[in-house]
Amino acid sequence: MKDAFLKIRISDVDKSRLMEFAGQSRKSASEIVRSALDETMRGHIAGDKRRKDIATLRRSTNLILEAFAERPIDVQKLKEIAAQVRQNAFMVLK
Repeated sequence: MKDAFLKIRISDVDKSRLMEFAGQSRKSASEIVRSALDETMRGHIAGDKRRKDIATLRRSTNLILEAFAERPIDVQKLKEIAAQVRQNAFMVLK
């Protein structure tokens, strides 16, 4: 049962962004804030997984550049790296 209130101060810009996001999500601002609080308290930092996935993608694309710099180019190795890049890109884009 939700019977307690919490009063916080945020900027007008942040309030507008929250209300707009809530409307787009078809949720109340309270639901958005409760969800963010729950995620944060469980140690899930907003955007952290995405940043990690992007870093992994960058590392795998750097491997492609290194593979092209090798002489002679190991085509099989390049194919394996390309498959990994595809998988890492999928994680970022999903």
